[in-house]
Amino acid sequence: MCASVNDLKKLLCLLLLCGLYFTASAQKCDNDFLGSKTLYKAPLARYTPAPAGYKPVFINHVGRHAARHLTKDVKTAYTYNLLQKADSAGVLTAKGKQLWQMIMLLQKVEKGNTKSISAEGRSELRGIGERMYNSYSNVFNTPKPRFNVAYTKEIRTTQSADAFLSGLKGKLKDSAMVTTYNDDVNLRFYDESPAYTRYEESGDWKVYKAKIAKAEKLDLIENDLLSQFFTPAFFKTLGKADVEKIVNDVFGFTTIVFSLQEEIKQLGLKPINLDFESLFTCAQLKSLARVDAAEDYMVKGPGLKPDGLPVIIAAPLLANFINTADQFIKTGKYNAQFRFAHAETISPFAALLGISGADKVVKDINEYDKVWSPSAVIPLSSNIQWIFYRKKGSSKYLVKILLNENEVKITGLPSLSPYYDYTVLRSFYIKKLKKHGVGLQDDMQGLLKGLKD
Repeated sequence: MCASVNDLKKLLCLLLLCGLYFTASAQKCDNDFLGSKTLYKAPLARYTPAPAGYKPVFINHVGRHAARHLTKDVKTAYTYNLLQKADSAGVLTAKGKQLWQMIMLLQKVEKGNTKSISAEGRSELRGIGERMYNSYSNVFNTPKPRFNVAYTKEIRTTQSADAFLSGLKGKLKDSAMVTTYNDDVNLRFYDESPAYTRYEESGDWKVYKAKIAKAEKLDLIENDLLSQFFTPAFFKTLGKADVEKIVNDVFGFTTIVFSLQEEIKQLGLKPINLDFESLFTCAQLKSLARVDAAEDYMVKGPGLKPDGLPVIIAAPLLANFINTADQFIKTGKYNAQFRFAHAETISPFAALLGISGADKVVKDINEYDKVWSPSAVIPLSSNIQWIFYRKKGSSKYLVKILLNENEVKITGLPSLSPYYDYTVLRSFYIKKLKKHGVGLQDDMQGLLKGLKD
């Protein structure tokens, strides 16, 4: 017997409702919560043409390491050990057991890979190297181009340099001569300053972070989240410090898996097997990310005080950029200077340079995310480039500054941006360095040790 028209309408409505339900169930949060662990995106904007006759001749560059694995073994995490004991004691809920299974799988993915860049990271850096050649081929189309390459003590920076150079050198018409060296003083300047270490460990930034945490009702979020994983009786035994450690660990696991998709696939796993994101609501992720980014803003970025310590410590890198540019103009020895470092390098350097969007200081910490975003300033593989241009027969150099391969404006430097006269740019930055008592030929390690809170 055929169904009536009304019956068919009811069936279609039911199927439509089911479709909407399943779509909603499968819906994912946007990735804004990744913050400084945001995967790098190739720029979409077109570049402003250089003035007539000017061609790129030299590149001064510093970049953050690429997308990476965890920096510590999963088994050393507080949450790993707690959940292992809780599972043995039978105090995990069904969702707690799900979390424990995901953490054990993450340990398999990360075994032997900690501190290294991931497959995603190698792809990011190769792409940056390839695009650099495509955009500025004139810099590299010389017989035996020479590159000076600096990195830090961390293996992920040397791996990042290798990945970047593989992309760049794959495009070259001639083999390149590459000089490599460690430069922790200029690239890990934050490690060289006792004053900064004190600030990082006990600075007033913690008070301001607490204000953000209170505004986001972080205590409620942490309790709601953890009560899903443990039986009520066991949950009551956890102190505030325990709760904070667990939430920080799980949020960290949630953000890192975005960088590990190829490694997850290679083990025969699917993204859903390590879907830590599903343990949170989108609102919880947004709040946790906002608190996390507030710390980045105050510890690595502009903060609440103009020319504060977290920005001043990047002075050695600025002096190094000027010195290496001057050396190129004088000798032409290297076609490019490349450096590979960390988020703690890029963010304060961008602020010190006065890059618009990276340097704004706010009076009210609750307003910080209106002027600064870690995903925009320091995503994985973030970079700052000075592209030098010269017209044949001229001694004048123009400089275009890029943040993450996007043209930027420099606060306080009126000019026909994005192309700045190097003599004007140099004078502007030397004046800024002198304001902080820094000379181009200073002992930078000694200077950093002498900085005051």
